[in-house]
Amino acid sequence: MMALSTVWGMKQGARTAAELLAPILRMGLEAVELDFRITPELLEELLPSLRNGAPRAVSLHNFCPVPDPLPPYKASGDAFNLASLDAGERKEAVRWTCRTLEMAHELEVKAVVLHLGYMEMDDELKPHEAFREGRWGQEELERYLALRASRAPRHLDAILLCLEPILKRAESLGVEVGIENRYHLHEFPLGEEIGRILEEFSGAPIGYWHDVGHAHVLETLGAVKHRELLERYCQRIVGVHLHDADGLKDHLPPGKGSIDFDMVRDLLPEGVVKVMEIHPPATKGEIIEGLEFLKQKGIL
Repeated sequence: MMALSTVWGMKQGARTAAELLAPILRMGLEAVELDFRITPELLEELLPSLRNGAPRAVSLHNFCPVPDPLPPYKASGDAFNLASLDAGERKEAVRWTCRTLEMAHELEVKAVVLHLGYMEMDDELKPHEAFREGRWGQEELERYLALRASRAPRHLDAILLCLEPILKRAESLGVEVGIENRYHLHEFPLGEEIGRILEEFSGAPIGYWHDVGHAHVLETLGAVKHRELLERYCQRIVGVHLHDADGLKDHLPPGKGSIDFDMVRDLLPEGVVKVMEIHPPATKGEIIEGLEFLKQKGIL
């Protein structure tokens, strides 16, 4: 089964359940991932359809629904930073993550997608900006990664502190947590950090959520190899975000970029949650073409 993230409709301005779900159902899709832009009011309106399986929710993207203290325009997967060095910030991150887990349990959803946060490096070289301006090369990459490595340990410790109560709650609810590889180099987890976190919580309901576009972007920057990432963690994959990418631009319909979907197909294990995470301005027709592309590749 293939799901579509509600991000496509939310970023087009959908504000009611009908506006959000009708186009998805008309495309013949039977499942969705609820993204972090879903407000409590909209979620309440969506619940009857979701409980009836029209469509079925297969995953939730933390934080879902939007935490009560936040206005909708501040909705984000990093609305509260799990990697923060501030204990109060982390407490709120854990609190609202647990609410997402509780909603996943209520909807009988298999997995929650988790961003593990970030560290501030705003005073340093900005990799994406430097790449676009032709100022990014091996020297800049090595300098950035060395600086990141010197700052990362305290933030990783903060993440581990947060995950302990989150995973205890996940276990009690029967929900699995998928930690997602990220788009920016200052975000967590990066490369081998994924393995460290999974090993730390061996036996807990935690796995890896693979985003193919993010992996492509970080490979474009020279930081990771997409194939190596999949090969290393394929046996721990909970779910996958499927979209295409061209350079640093991702969330394109599959078939509209340069991702090697044959490689993705060969390394994805059976039974993972599959979600197309496509952003506007992609059209309904392009999403349907993307679905057909994935069928031809044997991914759907």
